[in-house]
Amino acid sequence: MTPDQQKDFSELLVALAVAFSREDRTGGQQAARALRSADVNDYRRMVSHANPLAVLKAACALPDALALSTVILRCESLLDWTRWQGEGLSSAVSARLYTTELVGPDGHIPAEDVRVGLLASEKQTDYPISSHSGEETYLIIAGVAEWTLGDSGYVPRAPGDMVHHPAWAPHGRRTGSEPFLGAWRWSGDLNLSSFSVA
Repeated sequence: MTPDQQKDFSELLVALAVAFSREDRTGGQQAARALRSADVNDYRRMVSHANPLAVLKAACALPDALALSTVILRCESLLDWTRWQGEGLSSAVSARLYTTELVGPDGHIPAEDVRVGLLASEKQTDYPISSHSGEETYLIIAGVAEWTLGDSGYVPRAPGDMVHHPAWAPHGRRTGSEPFLGAWRWSGDLNLSSFSVA
């Protein structure tokens, strides 16, 4: 990375650390510590298998997008974006979801006890009810999406909101007329293969 890229990447990690430190849960504090202690000199470049730039630009241009969105756009080319896949998730839905792990076992910065990353979703995407072993929290950065947890109905959530999913709790998300950009963190059991559509 160039010095400017290092500065942007560090700014992204610090901004996410501040956000997750506000979460009143052990996993949020754990994510914040991992982000604060991440050393950009340990940055691992990976091969990007997807290009979310159009979705990112559309989400970040929304009037209610958090200021953090501009930092993400500056870092976009540094990140290894992939299509999110999981047991039972259709290829049609997977093709509309882009994710990258910033810090974690598979992240740009290695960490063993937490995963922190980003997810972008195209508009009009119904992410089905699913569950997984990791406890998860999303910070909504851009775009209003509707979320459900357990037996509750879908509720619109806006930028700045945090949405928490306990381990194994069935949950889902759908976008309407806007794309979505969020930061996520996993703690506890970090086994991604535990993901399955309910």
